[in-house]
Amino acid sequence: MAQVQTPTQNTTAPHEPAQSSNPAWQDAQSPHQNLDNEGRLVPTHAPDSPVQHFDDPTGLHLRVDFAWSKFKNIVSEINGNQQTTVYIQHFRCLKPQLRIENASDNAIVATGTINTFSISAECSVNGRTIDLKPVKRWKTHYNYLSTALSADPATPTPITWITNSSLKVWDFVCLDANQIAIAKFSVNWWAVKQVGNFYFEKPAHHVTKDMRDEIVATGLTLLYVMTTRINNPLNIVGSVFGKTAKVDGEVKKDI
Repeated sequence: MAQVQTPTQNTTAPHEPAQSSNPAWQDAQSPHQNLDNEGRLVPTHAPDSPVQHFDDPTGLHLRVDFAWSKFKNIVSEINGNQQTTVYIQHFRCLKPQLRIENASDNAIVATGTINTFSISAECSVNGRTIDLKPVKRWKTHYNYLSTALSADPATPTPITWITNSSLKVWDFVCLDANQIAIAKFSVNWWAVKQVGNFYFEKPAHHVTKDMRDEIVATGLTLLYVMTTRINNPLNIVGSVFGKTAKVDGEVKKDI
Protein backbone atom coordinates (compact mmCIF):
# COMPACT_ATOMS: atom_id res chain seq x y z
CA MET A 1 0.00 0.00 0.00
CA ALA A 2 2.91 2.30 0.65
CA GLN A 3 4.29 2.15 -2.88
CA VAL A 4 2.98 4.39 -5.60
CA GLN A 5 4.33 2.69 -8.69
CA THR A 6 1.56 2.76 -11.26
CA PRO A 7 3.34 4.42 -14.19
CA THR A 8 0.44 4.07 -16.57
CA GLN A 9 -1.82 6.13 -14.34
CA ASN A 10 -1.94 9.89 -13.87
CA THR A 11 -3.19 12.16 -11.12
CA THR A 12 -6.74 12.26 -12.32
CA ALA A 13 -9.43 9.93 -11.29
CA PRO A 14 -8.89 8.98 -14.06
CA HIS A 15 -8.85 11.75 -16.72
CA GLU A 16 -6.78 14.70 -15.46
CA PRO A 17 -4.28 16.05 -18.00
CA ALA A 18 -0.68 16.75 -17.02
CA GLN A 19 0.22 20.40 -16.66
CA SER A 20 3.28 22.31 -17.78
CA SER A 21 6.33 21.92 -15.57
CA ASN A 22 7.45 25.51 -16.12
CA PRO A 23 4.73 27.88 -14.91
CA ALA A 24 5.29 31.55 -15.66
CA TRP A 25 5.24 32.60 -12.04
CA GLN A 26 8.34 30.48 -11.41
CA ASP A 27 10.28 31.94 -14.35
CA ALA A 28 12.76 34.55 -13.19
CA GLN A 29 12.71 36.06 -16.69
CA SER A 30 8.93 36.45 -16.91
CA PRO A 31 8.00 40.13 -17.45
CA HIS A 32 4.51 39.64 -16.02
CA GLN A 33 5.25 38.44 -12.51
CA ASN A 34 3.07 39.84 -9.72
CA LEU A 35 4.17 40.34 -6.14
CA ASP A 36 2.01 40.41 -3.03
CA ASN A 37 2.54 42.76 -0.07
CA GLU A 38 5.25 40.48 1.32
CA GLY A 39 7.16 40.33 -1.94
CA ARG A 40 6.09 36.78 -2.77
CA LEU A 41 5.26 35.73 -6.30
CA VAL A 42 1.53 35.48 -6.94
CA PRO A 43 0.46 32.87 -9.52
CA THR A 44 -1.31 34.15 -12.60
CA HIS A 45 -2.53 30.68 -13.60
CA ALA A 46 -5.92 29.20 -12.81
CA PRO A 47 -6.13 27.26 -9.53
CA ASP A 48 -6.44 23.97 -11.45
CA SER A 49 -2.97 24.45 -12.96
CA PRO A 50 -0.67 24.03 -9.96
CA VAL A 51 2.91 25.15 -9.64
CA GLN A 52 5.23 22.18 -10.01
CA HIS A 53 8.61 23.47 -8.86
CA PHE A 54 8.84 25.94 -5.98
CA ASP A 55 11.37 24.00 -3.90
CA ASP A 56 13.23 26.47 -1.71
CA PRO A 57 16.47 25.33 -0.04
CA THR A 58 15.56 27.49 2.97
CA GLY A 59 12.06 25.99 3.34
CA LEU A 60 11.21 23.09 5.64
CA HIS A 61 11.93 19.78 3.92
CA LEU A 62 10.47 16.45 5.06
CA ARG A 63 11.26 13.14 3.37
CA VAL A 64 8.95 10.11 3.41
CA ASP A 65 10.65 6.70 3.24
CA PHE A 66 8.92 3.32 3.21
CA ALA A 67 10.42 0.73 5.59
CA TRP A 68 9.76 -2.62 3.95
CA SER A 69 10.76 -4.67 6.99
CA LYS A 70 8.25 -2.86 9.22
CA PHE A 71 5.66 -1.93 6.56
CA LYS A 72 5.44 1.70 7.62
CA ASN A 73 6.43 5.14 6.38
CA ILE A 74 9.19 7.07 8.13
CA VAL A 75 8.91 10.86 7.84
CA SER A 76 12.18 12.70 8.50
CA GLU A 77 13.21 16.34 8.53
CA ILE A 78 16.13 17.01 6.20
CA ASN A 79 18.47 19.84 7.17
CA GLY A 80 21.58 19.79 5.04
CA ASN A 81 23.32 16.49 5.75
CA GLN A 82 21.32 15.95 8.93
CA GLN A 83 18.22 13.77 9.04
CA THR A 84 15.85 13.65 12.02
CA THR A 85 12.88 11.29 12.18
CA VAL A 86 9.74 13.20 13.20
CA TYR A 87 6.81 10.89 12.32
CA ILE A 88 6.04 7.20 11.93
CA GLN A 89 3.06 6.43 9.70
CA HIS A 90 1.44 3.00 10.16
CA PHE A 91 -0.96 1.17 7.83
CA ARG A 92 -4.07 -0.65 9.04
CA CYS A 93 -6.62 -2.88 7.30
CA LEU A 94 -9.52 -1.37 9.23
CA LYS A 95 -10.57 2.28 9.47
CA PRO A 96 -8.79 4.55 10.08
CA GLN A 97 -6.29 2.98 7.71
CA LEU A 98 -3.52 5.50 8.38
CA ARG A 99 -2.10 6.31 11.80
CA ILE A 100 0.65 8.90 12.26
CA GLU A 101 2.70 9.01 15.46
CA ASN A 102 5.37 11.29 16.85
CA ALA A 103 8.69 9.53 16.48
CA SER A 104 9.88 10.86 19.84
CA ASP A 105 7.16 9.43 22.10
CA ASN A 106 4.87 7.36 19.81
CA ALA A 107 1.92 9.62 20.66
CA ILE A 108 -0.77 9.55 17.97
CA VAL A 109 -0.74 12.80 16.01
CA ALA A 110 -3.24 12.03 13.28
CA THR A 111 -5.30 9.39 11.53
CA GLY A 112 -6.56 9.16 7.97
CA THR A 113 -9.65 7.34 6.74
CA ILE A 114 -10.10 6.10 3.16
CA ASN A 115 -13.62 5.16 2.10
CA THR A 116 -14.59 2.18 -0.05
CA PHE A 117 -17.23 3.96 -2.14
CA SER A 118 -17.11 7.65 -1.28
CA ILE A 119 -14.34 9.76 -2.82
CA SER A 120 -14.25 12.04 0.22
CA ALA A 121 -11.90 11.32 3.13
CA GLU A 122 -11.51 12.16 6.78
CA CYS A 123 -8.56 13.05 8.97
CA SER A 124 -8.19 13.57 12.68
CA VAL A 125 -5.27 15.84 13.55
CA ASN A 126 -4.49 16.56 17.20
CA GLY A 127 -8.11 15.91 18.10
CA ARG A 128 -9.54 18.05 15.27
CA THR A 129 -11.69 16.38 12.63
CA ILE A 130 -10.96 17.38 9.04
CA ASP A 131 -13.33 16.50 6.20
CA LEU A 132 -11.46 16.33 2.90
CA LYS A 133 -14.15 17.13 0.35
CA PRO A 134 -13.77 16.74 -3.42
CA VAL A 135 -14.35 19.90 -5.41
CA LYS A 136 -14.42 17.97 -8.69
CA ARG A 137 -15.29 14.37 -9.43
CA TRP A 138 -12.71 13.49 -12.06
CA LYS A 139 -9.78 15.64 -10.98
CA THR A 140 -7.61 15.56 -7.90
CA HIS A 141 -9.04 18.68 -6.30
CA TYR A 142 -9.91 18.59 -2.60
CA ASN A 143 -10.56 21.26 0.00
CA TYR A 144 -11.24 21.57 3.72
CA LEU A 145 -11.47 24.15 6.50
CA SER A 146 -8.37 24.65 8.64
CA THR A 147 -7.74 26.44 11.92
CA ALA A 148 -4.06 25.46 12.11
CA LEU A 149 -3.31 27.25 8.83
CA SER A 150 -5.56 30.24 9.53
CA ALA A 151 -4.23 33.64 10.60
CA ASP A 152 -7.11 33.72 13.09
CA PRO A 153 -7.60 30.35 14.83
CA ALA A 154 -11.18 31.37 15.62
CA THR A 155 -11.96 31.65 11.90
CA PRO A 156 -11.20 28.54 9.81
CA THR A 157 -9.71 29.19 6.40
CA PRO A 158 -10.28 27.13 3.24
CA ILE A 159 -7.28 25.04 2.18
CA THR A 160 -7.07 23.33 -1.20
CA TRP A 161 -5.04 20.39 -2.50
CA ILE A 162 -4.53 19.99 -6.25
CA THR A 163 -2.09 17.94 -8.29
CA ASN A 164 0.20 17.88 -11.27
CA SER A 165 2.11 14.95 -12.74
CA SER A 166 4.72 13.78 -15.17
CA LEU A 167 5.99 10.30 -16.01
CA LYS A 168 8.20 10.47 -12.91
CA VAL A 169 6.69 12.83 -10.35
CA TRP A 170 3.23 13.19 -8.83
CA ASP A 171 2.95 16.60 -7.15
CA PHE A 172 0.29 17.30 -4.52
CA VAL A 173 0.21 21.08 -4.02
CA CYS A 174 -1.36 22.70 -0.96
CA LEU A 175 -2.86 26.16 -1.59
CA ASP A 176 -4.11 28.76 0.86
CA ALA A 177 -7.34 30.76 0.54
CA ASN A 178 -5.64 33.05 -2.02
CA GLN A 179 -4.56 30.04 -4.11
CA ILE A 180 -0.90 30.59 -3.20
CA ALA A 181 1.18 27.45 -2.71
CA ILE A 182 2.24 26.91 0.91
CA ALA A 183 3.56 23.35 0.61
CA LYS A 184 4.05 20.57 -1.89
CA PHE A 185 4.20 16.79 -1.53
CA SER A 186 6.22 15.39 -4.43
CA VAL A 187 5.72 11.66 -4.88
CA ASN A 188 7.97 9.50 -7.05
CA TRP A 189 5.95 7.15 -9.26
CA TRP A 190 8.86 4.70 -9.48
CA ALA A 191 9.99 4.78 -5.86
CA VAL A 192 10.94 1.54 -4.19
CA LYS A 193 11.83 3.06 -0.84
CA GLN A 194 11.67 6.86 -0.99
CA VAL A 195 7.95 7.65 -1.31
CA GLY A 196 8.34 11.41 -1.70
CA ASN A 197 9.20 14.76 -0.18
CA PHE A 198 7.25 17.52 1.52
CA TYR A 199 8.52 20.99 0.61
CA PHE A 200 7.22 23.94 2.63
CA GLU A 201 7.33 27.55 1.51
CA LYS A 202 8.43 28.70 4.96
CA PRO A 203 11.59 27.70 6.86
CA ALA A 204 11.27 25.28 9.76
CA HIS A 205 11.27 27.97 12.47
CA HIS A 206 8.23 29.61 10.86
CA VAL A 207 6.24 26.37 10.59
CA THR A 208 4.36 25.51 13.78
CA LYS A 209 3.96 21.88 14.78
CA ASP A 210 0.20 22.12 14.23
CA MET A 211 0.78 23.36 10.68
CA ARG A 212 3.32 20.64 9.98
CA ASP A 213 1.10 17.93 11.49
CA GLU A 214 -1.89 18.98 9.39
CA ILE A 215 -0.09 19.26 6.06
CA VAL A 216 1.66 15.91 6.53
CA ALA A 217 -1.56 14.18 7.61
CA THR A 218 -3.74 15.58 4.83
CA GLY A 219 -1.03 15.12 2.19
CA LEU A 220 -0.43 11.46 3.05
CA THR A 221 -4.15 10.76 3.32
CA LEU A 222 -4.82 12.25 -0.12
CA LEU A 223 -1.95 10.27 -1.63
CA TYR A 224 -3.51 7.00 -0.53
CA VAL A 225 -7.04 8.18 -1.32
CA MET A 226 -5.99 8.82 -4.92
CA THR A 227 -4.01 5.57 -5.10
CA THR A 228 -7.15 3.75 -3.96
CA ARG A 229 -9.33 5.63 -6.45
CA ILE A 230 -7.03 4.67 -9.30
CA ASN A 231 -7.06 0.98 -8.35
CA ASN A 232 -10.54 0.51 -6.86
CA PRO A 233 -13.45 0.23 -9.36
CA LEU A 234 -15.93 0.88 -6.55
CA ASN A 235 -14.66 4.44 -6.28
CA ILE A 236 -15.92 5.05 -9.82
CA VAL A 237 -19.41 4.66 -8.38
CA GLY A 238 -18.51 7.22 -5.73
CA SER A 239 -17.24 9.59 -8.41
CA VAL A 240 -20.47 9.32 -10.39
CA PHE A 241 -22.94 9.68 -7.53
CA GLY A 242 -20.92 11.55 -4.91
CA LYS A 243 -21.43 15.21 -4.06
CA THR A 244 -18.76 17.83 -4.59
CA ALA A 245 -18.39 20.71 -2.17
CA LYS A 246 -16.75 24.10 -1.74
CA VAL A 247 -15.94 24.44 1.92
CA ASP A 248 -15.77 28.23 2.11
CA GLY A 249 -19.56 28.44 1.96
CA GLU A 250 -20.21 24.83 2.92
CA VAL A 251 -22.63 24.72 -0.01
CA LYS A 252 -22.61 21.52 -2.04
CA LYS A 253 -22.86 21.71 -5.78
CA ASP A 254 -22.24 19.36 -8.66
CA ILE A 255 -19.40 20.09 -11.04
